[in-house]
Amino acid sequence: GLHTRLRVSGCDLLSDGSVRGSYRDGYDGRDFISFDAESGRLVAADSAAEITRRRWEQEEVAEQWTNYLKHECPEWLQKYVRYGRKELERKEPPDIHVSGREEHGALILSCHAYGFYPSTITVSWMKGGDTLDQETQWGGIVPNSDGTFHTWARIEALPEEREQYRCRVEHPGMLEPGLFAWEPTSSGNLTVVVAVSVMAAILILVALIGFVVWRLQSG
Repeated sequence: GLHTRLRVSGCDLLSDGSVRGSYRDGYDGRDFISFDAESGRLVAADSAAEITRRRWEQEEVAEQWTNYLKHECPEWLQKYVRYGRKELERKEPPDIHVSGREEHGALILSCHAYGFYPSTITVSWMKGGDTLDQETQWGGIVPNSDGTFHTWARIEALPEEREQYRCRVEHPGMLEPGLFAWEPTSSGNLTVVVAVSVMAAILILVALIGFVVWRLQSG
C-alpha cells in the first residue's frame, strides 16, 4: 500500500551568534526518527524506527546532518537574511510631476509620483500653510513592472489662486518632504514660439520658390 514520509529540518541563528538546528522524520503521520544536533545523536521514536536508526548510524547519517545543520543551513540562512535586508533598506525616491488643466471655469491640479520604493508615501495638496485633505482626491498606490510604485493626488482650485497651491510629498527615499508647484507654459512665450515658427516656414517657402525660378531662368 501507500505510505507517507515527512521530513522537516531547519536552523535558527540566535542573537549571540550561535546556531540551533533541528531535524525530524515522520512516517505515516507519526514521529519516526529525530536528530539531536547538540549531542549529534539520532533518536528513534519507537522500536520499528530503531532498525532504521542503527542502519543510519552505520551509514554515518548523523555526521551528514551535523554538517548540514551547523554549517550549510546557517550559511544559506545568512545569505537570505542579507538579501532580505538589502531589499528592506532599498529606497527609491519618487519622480514628481505636477500638471493642471481648466475645466468649466475650474482649475484641476494633479500631482503624480512615479518610480518610488518602498510603497510608503504621503502625497497631499496644500494652500498656503493649510493641508487640504478633504478637498483632495487620491489614486491608489499601484505597483510598476520594475517593483517600484506610482500614485497621484488631485484637487480642484480657482484659476486665479493657482500660485497658492503646492503638492507636498513625503517618502523614505527623500531627505526631507518636498513642495512642488504647477508651472504652466507662459501664453506669451507660446505666442512668440508660434510666430517664430511661422516666419521660419515663410522664409523657407520663399527660398524654395526663388530657387525654382532661378533654375527655370537658367535652364
